[in-house]
Amino acid sequence: MRLSTQQLFFTSLNGVLNGQSRLVELQQQIASGKKFETPGDNPIASSQVIALNQQLSITEQYRNNVSAAEGRLRLEESSLKSMEEVLQQVRQLTVQAGDGALNLQDRKAISAEIKQRLEQLVSLANTRDTNDQFIFGGYQSGQAPIINGVSGGYVYQGDEGQLFIKVADNMDVAVSDSGKSLFMDIDEPLNFSSAPNVGNTGTVVIDDQAVINQKSFEAFHPEGATITFDTTTPVITYTVTRVSDGGVISGGTPSSPLLNVPYVAGSAIEFEGIRIELSGVPANGDTVDLTSLAPSKLDMFSAIEKLTIGLEGSAAAPLTQLELSELIADSLISLDRGLDNLVQTEAKIGGRLNVIDDATDSNENMKLISQQTLSDLQDIDYADVLSKLSLQSFVLEATQNSFVKITNLSLFNFLR
Repeated sequence: MRLSTQQLFFTSLNGVLNGQSRLVELQQQIASGKKFETPGDNPIASSQVIALNQQLSITEQYRNNVSAAEGRLRLEESSLKSMEEVLQQVRQLTVQAGDGALNLQDRKAISAEIKQRLEQLVSLANTRDTNDQFIFGGYQSGQAPIINGVSGGYVYQGDEGQLFIKVADNMDVAVSDSGKSLFMDIDEPLNFSSAPNVGNTGTVVIDDQAVINQKSFEAFHPEGATITFDTTTPVITYTVTRVSDGGVISGGTPSSPLLNVPYVAGSAIEFEGIRIELSGVPANGDTVDLTSLAPSKLDMFSAIEKLTIGLEGSAAAPLTQLELSELIADSLISLDRGLDNLVQTEAKIGGRLNVIDDATDSNENMKLISQQTLSDLQDIDYADVLSKLSLQSFVLEATQNSFVKITNLSLFNFLR
């Protein structure tokens, strides 16, 4: 094959230029620490790098979300624990108020202290986060969830919404709990109403009544009862029957069927957790009807307010011992149910924090894998590149030397 002088010249020149280009490329890699500068240098690796950088950006956002979620849950947990402590204090004061040796002034003093605890509870229920949002208001986080009602009691201004934050791929964590389910939807102790039948001709009246054993009454509820009087014998008697089937109910201590029991005005009749005191003189066939009331809800704040009002009473119409006992018993039940709500929610928060810990570990692992893969794709091996640079320098120098010799091989150089 014949090669012209021009071909030899340009071939050698291209070799030198290519060597210089490769040498510059290696120098740029060493300066930047990257295998390529533009997507055009390595399109496939570039697309992978973009995807990995997006994944790292998402992972970083998850880390920020985890921090926000944990902070919010820690605040809620702290608020609930503080409320739990206050409710325990109210419970102790309630038990103290049930002491029969206390007079009205003593109970008023206890009521005043309970009112202070109530203010603490309301303040804790209206806790705000660092963004000045109320944490127990559901989606209505811009206004205080618990306020005083116009006609007494307390009103919930929030809703039942629950906020979630995404802390990892396919992992959302609840970071709030509705104050409605926490504070407002507490089952009120079951109760009953009683009244002499409107067709009675005697003078029997109800002096006092109460549920003295909530557990027994819950088993009896929603059944009703009827007390029927018989005056055809020398001693007036009464019989207590169920409304549903007319069966005779047992009661008293020891328990026995309440059938033709001698009636003593002012004495108490006890059965199925109920205690009722009657007086007056009944006529034959007169009845007193007892009806179980439908279950109702009561918020913990109104339950405590109801307790304080009952303890204050009045000198003109003080609570009877039976009424006081029922007030204390009902209040303790409401307080215990309120405490249960708080404890159960704290347990849920603990579970959510565990999920956040798992998400944190998952995100960190994902970050490490992405960073390692990214480094493998774009970061140079300095030892390898330096070795290539040294080799390329040697090759370029050899190419330049050969170029000088080849350019001197012209035929004219031999014509003297």
